[in-house]
Amino acid sequence: MGLFFWKNDRKIDAFAQAVADDLFSHIQPDVAKAHILASGKLSKKQKIKAEQKFNDILLQMKRFSESQSLGIYGKARLQQKFNERLEELGYKTDVVNKIAEDFLVRNV
Repeated sequence: MGLFFWKNDRKIDAFAQAVADDLFSHIQPDVAKAHILASGKLSKKQKIKAEQKFNDILLQMKRFSESQSLGIYGKARLQQKFNERLEELGYKTDVVNKIAEDFLVRNV
């Protein structure tokens, strides 16, 4: 990481938005809420699809972090921009927080 660590901010923001848009295109907010909070009934197929997509998103974010050599600041920015975009797309705050928590725990 160089002295000017903010040089990647545009890349990070664009990637976070693209990943959130990808998640939205596959898993709508109501399905995500039912899956994450276990508050609704999902078919087995929907559960599997949601779990696979969340794993895919986590893997994409992890690979991006490694390929761009993001430090703590970069990873935090990536997560923050991802969360903000999910909220803009209509995901509830509690669902976004749970997704972020799950990603942080699994990304260790």
